[in-house]
Amino acid sequence: MGTDVLLQLFSGTTGLAPPLARAGLSILMAVRLAALAVGTRSLWRDEMGDLICNSTASCRLVCFDASFPVSPFTLFLLQAAFVSAHGLACSFLWRPPDSQGKGWLCRKTQQLRLHVLAVLARMLLEGIFLVTFHALYGHYPQLLRCPASKLCPNIVVCAIQNARWKDAFDFFMAGTSWTAVAICLTVYSLLQDSFEVRMYQLGAGVEVPPPDKRIALSVWKYFVFLWNCRTHGR
Repeated sequence: MGTDVLLQLFSGTTGLAPPLARAGLSILMAVRLAALAVGTRSLWRDEMGDLICNSTASCRLVCFDASFPVSPFTLFLLQAAFVSAHGLACSFLWRPPDSQGKGWLCRKTQQLRLHVLAVLARMLLEGIFLVTFHALYGHYPQLLRCPASKLCPNIVVCAIQNARWKDAFDFFMAGTSWTAVAICLTVYSLLQDSFEVRMYQLGAGVEVPPPDKRIALSVWKYFVFLWNCRTHGR
C-alpha cells in the first residue's frame, strides 16, 4: 500500500494508469527533485553573485531583474511544487472501493473520470510551464546587455559565470517535462482505444501488444518525430 501511495504522489496518476507509465513518471519526478536539490547547492546558489558587471551593485540588480522576469530555476521550482501538489491531490482522491464494494469511487465510471482528469491535469501543468519557459528563455545567455536608464545612465554589460552549465541544466529539466508530457499523451491515447476496436483486432487475429509495450513504442515514436523535426529544421 505504501508503494502505491508513493507512485500516486510522484506520478500524479491513479491506479488505472499502466504500471510502466506510473513508474516512468515517478522516476522522472524523483530525478527532477534530485536535480533541483543539487542545483540549489551548486549552480543556482547565488545568481546575483555569478554576474560580473561593469557597473555598481544597484545597476547589476536592475539589469538582472530586466533580463530575468522569472528566474529559470524559480520557474522549475514552481513547476515541481505544482506537480507535487497535483500528485498529493491524486493520492487523496483515489480511494478505490474496499472488499465489500464500499467507497466513493465504487463505480467504474467515476474511477475512469478521475483517471482522465488526473492525466489531463498533469499534461496541462507540464504544458503551461514548458510554454512559459520556452517563451521567456530560448537559451540561457552568457552575456547581458541592458540599455541606459534613469537609475543607470550608462549601458550595463554583465557576464554570467557557469552560463553553459546553467543552460544545460535548464534543457535537462525541460527534457524531463517533455518526456512526462509524452508519457501522459500516450496514456491518454490508450484511453481512446474503444472496446469494439480491440475486439475487432482480436477477432481478426491481430496481436494486440500490452499497454506497457504500447507506451514504450509510442514514446519512442514521439522522440523520433521530434528528432526528425529538429533535423529537417536545420
